[in-house]
Amino acid sequence: MLAGATVAQADTGITVQAAHNDWTNNGKLVLSLSAPTAVKDVKVSLYSMSTQQTVATVADFKLTSGTAENGTWENGARIQLPDLGSYRIDVSASDAGGDTLSANGAGYFYYSVRTNLNDTKVDRKTVDYQHRSVTISGHLMGQWPGSGAVTPMGGLTVGVSSYAQHTEVTTAADGSFSATLPVTDAYQNSIQASYSYDPNHVFYNQSSSSSFPITLKKTATKMVETPSTRTVPFQGTVNSTSTTLLWDSPTGWQPLAGKTVSSNSFGNYVQLTTDAGGNALFPATPPLWNNSSITVGWASDDLYLADAQASSTITVVQPAAFLSFAPTRVDAATVAVTGEMSFSGNMTPATIPVNIQFSATGKGGWTTVATAPSATWDGQGYGFSVAASSAGAGYWRATFTDAPQFQNAVSQVVYVAAP
Repeated sequence: MLAGATVAQADTGITVQAAHNDWTNNGKLVLSLSAPTAVKDVKVSLYSMSTQQTVATVADFKLTSGTAENGTWENGARIQLPDLGSYRIDVSASDAGGDTLSANGAGYFYYSVRTNLNDTKVDRKTVDYQHRSVTISGHLMGQWPGSGAVTPMGGLTVGVSSYAQHTEVTTAADGSFSATLPVTDAYQNSIQASYSYDPNHVFYNQSSSSSFPITLKKTATKMVETPSTRTVPFQGTVNSTSTTLLWDSPTGWQPLAGKTVSSNSFGNYVQLTTDAGGNALFPATPPLWNNSSITVGWASDDLYLADAQASSTITVVQPAAFLSFAPTRVDAATVAVTGEMSFSGNMTPATIPVNIQFSATGKGGWTTVATAPSATWDGQGYGFSVAASSAGAGYWRATFTDAPQFQNAVSQVVYVAAP
């Protein structure tokens, strides 16, 4: 409110340190003085630059802080001036030691209306899908410097700002105003009313309301994803994947039609538009070599709706096969079994148990008679060997099962005669 001023004063020991409005009371003036001895007889003349006349003399100063040699002085009663405006502060004073001061232009006193927007309020602090705007209202009031009376300030412009949104409204005769701003951006997280500089009312001070926080509450959405299968063989494909985009409406989950859903899970980036039922059908995947995820998503085009995403895990069953199988009778009670397995995909089981089975006819009734705990790499395949008890003739085979990530495998069937 106040710029510094060059002080023209006599060469005395009394110095004006500051001369300005009381920032908390627009009818009071504050002086800061220093002197060799106790200051007394403080007096201020307020001079109008427009009329070139002294319009008031103020002499009821009291020490409010510090000491009489170095302290702050303030007048008691509110200053009474004929008009709002800026007035030059001329100071005179003396001290107990006989020093005197006569300083013209020690500062400037702004005889102005102190405005406020203290009762401003908003109708909501949270916006959502059904409530997308905030209304801010209140009264512009002004305290007059001469009387201290607080009165409505009608016919003045109040600006309302909320991030990129702004509007201006004119106060009614009772100082009231109301403005509604839409919330259209995620960064629009507060709203405030302000009375700014008005060239037609230069000596009405600026003021602002509290800044009210705005919280954005998004409505939930979801995608329901259904692949045509969730398990495929090695290098197999998921032939299609259907999705449904829904939002949590006031009446329950409803489809979102005409929305762009997308995915990177189909070899290329695919974008589709949902139909009236919120549905979209994605094409076949590329051949899958390993377990994969099919992910589809919707980047919301509505500030008040959350993004949605769904993902499905696709299990790729890795190939397994027997390269060889050779049961050989060792003696009247024992058959020695050897063989090799192959895993031609991208994975190998951590352990490779092989079951050795026997059937008297080779047409059913297979019984596991021995197990090789884990086949191991032998340079060509995963070899296994085990001895099984057997006294009679019959048919032999090897099986690999119970590994969900891998195909079941059965060797060739081999006949072994009795001893």
